[in-house]
Amino acid sequence: MPLNGPGPPQAQSDATPFQRMVEHGADGVAILDASGVIVYANPAASALLGRPLTQLIGRPLGLPVVAFQSAEIDVPTTGDSTRIVELRSAEGIWDGRPALLVGLRDVTAYRRLADSQRFLARAGAELAHSLDLPTTVARIAQLVIEDLADGCLIDLIQADGSVHRPIARHATAELDALLNPLRDGSCVDLNDPIGLPRALRTGRPKIYNRTTESALDSLATDPVRRQALRKLGIGSIMILPLIARDRTLGALTLLTTRPGHFFSAADLPSAGELATLAALAIDNARLYDEARDAVRRRDEFLAMLSHELRNPLSSIIHAANLIQSHPNLQSNQTNAIEVVARQSQQMSRLLDDLLDISRVTRGIIHLERQPVDLLDVLEQALESARPAIEASHHRLQLNLPGNSLAVVGDQTRLVQVLVNLLTNAARYTPPGGEITLEIVSGPQTVELVVRDTGIGIEPEFLPRIFDLFAQGRRGLDRSQGGLGIGLTLVREIVELHDGSISAFSDGPGLGSTFRVRLPVADVETLPLDSPNVPAPQPAQTDRSPLRILLVEDHADNREMLRTLLTLNGHQIETAADGLAALEALRQRPDLALIDIGLPGIDGLTLARIVRSDPDLSDLPLIAVTGYARPEDRTEALDAGFDDHLPKPVRLEDLKRLLDRLPRRSDS
Repeated sequence: MPLNGPGPPQAQSDATPFQRMVEHGADGVAILDASGVIVYANPAASALLGRPLTQLIGRPLGLPVVAFQSAEIDVPTTGDSTRIVELRSAEGIWDGRPALLVGLRDVTAYRRLADSQRFLARAGAELAHSLDLPTTVARIAQLVIEDLADGCLIDLIQADGSVHRPIARHATAELDALLNPLRDGSCVDLNDPIGLPRALRTGRPKIYNRTTESALDSLATDPVRRQALRKLGIGSIMILPLIARDRTLGALTLLTTRPGHFFSAADLPSAGELATLAALAIDNARLYDEARDAVRRRDEFLAMLSHELRNPLSSIIHAANLIQSHPNLQSNQTNAIEVVARQSQQMSRLLDDLLDISRVTRGIIHLERQPVDLLDVLEQALESARPAIEASHHRLQLNLPGNSLAVVGDQTRLVQVLVNLLTNAARYTPPGGEITLEIVSGPQTVELVVRDTGIGIEPEFLPRIFDLFAQGRRGLDRSQGGLGIGLTLVREIVELHDGSISAFSDGPGLGSTFRVRLPVADVETLPLDSPNVPAPQPAQTDRSPLRILLVEDHADNREMLRTLLTLNGHQIETAADGLAALEALRQRPDLALIDIGLPGIDGLTLARIVRSDPDLSDLPLIAVTGYARPEDRTEALDAGFDDHLPKPVRLEDLKRLLDRLPRRSDS
């Protein structure tokens, strides 16, 4: 390639337009002879290399005299940063001899942009992995000291307006130890007019290219912390407010301690982008914490609501049972009390659903898996659902196999599934309708099918029917009732059993069909004779009366349950608080029914006292309580109770439990 030598074009009066373009162009051009000495350079090359032409011409460039595709060199500038210069070369002829043409271009902005984009992409991906606030701020600090600075501080504004510093980090272990006094606690005086407090107040970043004492002092309030900062030898400070949703959450402070390493305005874009990502990550973590706290408060409220409603509900149900036992009720009285009993049981089921849905949304429903005969599930479910079916005068059609069908699962939860589907069918079918319950057995699965002739399901609603709080079209009277949570519970329970559920309807007024599919248990692996699956004990109808201590602070509950147990032939003593109960327990009754939420000594503490007393430790203790969550049952059993009956207690369940207890004459 001829390069039109000899001599620089500017020395030639007859320079061509091309030569004039090279001389005045923005890109640098240099020509090296065979020994690598610069024989020509244009003004742009001089500017890019930071050396006057007189120091370039006749001196070596410092690169081998062979054609290279590309190279990059760092050129110091008058400031504290460097310029990245890209060099590209081509072989040619200069003044009749072999030479090397070198083109030079400033690629600093491009390279920094590319590096910044790679860094920010990695930072965004890493910060998206955690919603835990301590983990998030620790990861932000690690990203800073890996790529942007020697050390960093993270300060966060708290709900009360104070400033807390969870992070003070340095890349080296020795200097990191010096930052110990700056971690935790409040280190910032928000009234300070400069530095970090000012950035927190205004939301504007600030760079101290050279650290000043006042800027350093703004990072800490007391002498011990300020002394720790001075020992670091901080050369430069960059303070970046953390802003998300137009709120200043805190600040990210970057520090340099390496000799000759200082921040400049060129460092602000990538650092500012990281601060934006960090603020979003911190905001998301805080929102997640707030959401978890709201869920916790909601669950605590639901548990307390359940407890408070179960006490009056227990009184109503026990009173209804007491009235039903009267031998001379008139038909209208019988009908009225049956309505009270039936609707009270419906209220009890709604309370259970409210508690269960909070567990569903947290993913903490657990199953007690064991072999289950679906015919037993059916029997229990029909016992619970039959009052709702009969109240609307529905016809119930059963299509059942003649043999037992076993699955492995939680019998109580499977009963809950079937009761929910049957009561839904009863609720959404006009009086006098037909409900069909069918069990279809296959080689790998068994289907529970509930079919009704009710109001049906709109096609547009069918895909959402199992969604939480989803409800079809309702009139203002809400005659069918319901909270929109029952089918969500059903789906969750079925899926926990490795099964599936589907819904079908031809449309409004054409009825509905729900199909529950469950895997069939392997008969060869069923521990039918296992001690973990005890055979049901026959009811003992001729047992002698028990001496029962009933401990209950709710007066109506105490009186209703005392009367019912007395009518069943038992001798009942009562206590209204834990202290009175402890005294009565020393008379050694056959059994104690104890509420948990007692004044004085609560039921759990009372159980622990009894179990630790050698004279009382063998007494049967049953918790009868409005605290009805699975964790409440576990807590009661851990405290020493033999069983846990949630309110409102079904009289049949209590009778079965009492019948199993040994009498004094049996021992």
